[in-house]
Amino acid sequence: MSIVLDLIGSIVIASFVILMGLRLNQSISGNADASKANLNVQESLVDIVRTIEYDFRKIGYNVPDPQNSIVVNDSNRIVFRADMNRDGVIDTVEWYVTNPIGGFPNPNIRKLYRRVNGSPEVGAALGVTQFKLKYLNQDGGLAAFKSQIWIIEMTLKVESPYKVQDAVIVDQTYQEMGYAAAFWRQTRLASRNIKRHG
Repeated sequence: MSIVLDLIGSIVIASFVILMGLRLNQSISGNADASKANLNVQESLVDIVRTIEYDFRKIGYNVPDPQNSIVVNDSNRIVFRADMNRDGVIDTVEWYVTNPIGGFPNPNIRKLYRRVNGSPEVGAALGVTQFKLKYLNQDGGLAAFKSQIWIIEMTLKVESPYKVQDAVIVDQTYQEMGYAAAFWRQTRLASRNIKRHG
């Protein structure tokens, strides 16, 4: 009889050890996926920011009347003029974000586009969930007219299209899941080429 009890006891202990090993494996796998998703989101954000900063710092470059450099200034779309290639030809550059696109578990995923001279748009990034622009005058207040724009404040957020594991809760039934996200706000993005107004 004691042999049967020992056998049952060792099966129960072995079961607990196997469950702990499975839980540890799940936790390690979830953390690895979350780290990879966070890295991908951050790299995507850095790439977008570099391109946007390069373009926005050229607003008005080589334009005869810099006051008319900005053509459209919406909260999620901007069209401006600049000699982007330094070839003497004034280019028209447009940045805009689409409405949320379907097909992903994250319902907020949008696509950020860049278009030069009316050519087909180039997708700068997928995974953008927020792209907001605010146009300020030289005093830091909201610009009433395009000719008063001196500073552009930009808010950009990129999220993963799929949820990743943030933490495993101890009750064995609930795992906290969320989207990997990276946020960036540039509050003083000013082009040297736009004429300063008084």
